[in-house]
Amino acid sequence: MISVIKIEKSFGEKRVLNNISRDFATAGIHGIIGLNGAGKTTFFNILSTFLKPDHGEILSENKKITRDEVAYLETVNFFYSNITGKEYLEIFPDTNLQFDLAEINKLLKLPLDEIIETYSTGMKKKLALLAVIKQDKPIYIFDEPFNGLDIETNMALSIIVKNLKRKQKTVFISSHILSPLISVCDEIHLLRQGDFTKNYSKEDFNEIENDLFGDFNKSAQEIIANSI
Repeated sequence: MISVIKIEKSFGEKRVLNNISRDFATAGIHGIIGLNGAGKTTFFNILSTFLKPDHGEILSENKKITRDEVAYLETVNFFYSNITGKEYLEIFPDTNLQFDLAEINKLLKLPLDEIIETYSTGMKKKLALLAVIKQDKPIYIFDEPFNGLDIETNMALSIIVKNLKRKQKTVFISSHILSPLISVCDEIHLLRQGDFTKNYSKEDFNEIENDLFGDFNKSAQEIIANSI
């Protein structure tokens, strides 16, 4: 069990996470959803230990999570200049003994011998994904991983996430696109204004769209009907 216990985080006078508590089952896939500004990335940064909370803690099996336990695919990734894709991957520990770069790259089709600065946005996302999955960690975080990827790679990513669960890993994943989350997640958790307000199991996934966009959808229809 991964336990989030009374986590609070503010930036200046703005409270981003508001005393949140929630338990997440290990060896499962957890979707984190919420509108912009809900606190998803801040939560992921704390879960990955890259950011310290103002109060509270996150435990895995009653022990504090360490950075060595987490592999984190951020929304925007940093790349050193003037190195190739292959050189970038060599920076990260090759601890996943099953990881076969040549085979997985048959799906991703990256020019690993070329300088990263020549890569498109989608190619850079694929490269960062490779760096994450070559590591053997108990916890994986994917923050908006589907952004910028082509349809085939989105499908490959969904298969990768399901395979991580098969290997008894715990996966956290966010997306503004609901369909991939609904297809891969065991549970989806709604983060609203810095607090987890609802948890959905598979049989409740049909409620998510209305809970997330209901008020906005009604308002948008009225505005557009009267403005266009």
